[in-house]
Amino acid sequence: MKRGLLAHRLADETPEKKAAREVVKLIRKLRWIGLEREAEQLQTALSGFPPDKRESLLAGPHSTD
Repeated sequence: MKRGLLAHRLADETPEKKAAREVVKLIRKLRWIGLEREAEQLQTALSGFPPDKRESLLAGPHSTD
């Protein structure tokens, strides 16, 4: 069932939405390695995306098992 949902999600994804997701991923990586200033600059750039194309930086806890 997950496979079908993933395929559907990827098929409906616009280039803008994909770019926003990649920016969010990069922001998280920059913060993880301690580059907060660069992460803030990218977060400011992300706020320039249209609201319907934006991704969220909020993330829930992930299982480590």
